[in-house]
Amino acid sequence: MATAELAMVSLVVAMLTAVVVWLIGALALLNLCQVSANEVARQEARGDRAAVARAERDAPAGATVTRRHEGGATVVEVGAQARFGGLFTWPVRARAAVLDEGGRR
Repeated sequence: MATAELAMVSLVVAMLTAVVVWLIGALALLNLCQVSANEVARQEARGDRAAVARAERDAPAGATVTRRHEGGATVVEVGAQARFGGLFTWPVRARAAVLDEGGRR
């Protein structure tokens, strides 16, 4: 009987460990998306097209980057999918807004 209980506890601990590791990975992916959104928005607001292209290339693999201008500000959203094996995905999205420099649009 103790062996069966130990097996169940081991299984639960293994599952909880996998979930915690996945959550840490998802938070790391969210951080990368936020850093990319900040950099793309900053460079887009400056009007530096080459730096924007570099910053978009540095975004996490498979991420989508959308840029738009709203009321004198550049708004950038970077989205990606945090995958848990082949079981499911969780969307993560980061947003950054930077005032355009020199009133450019």
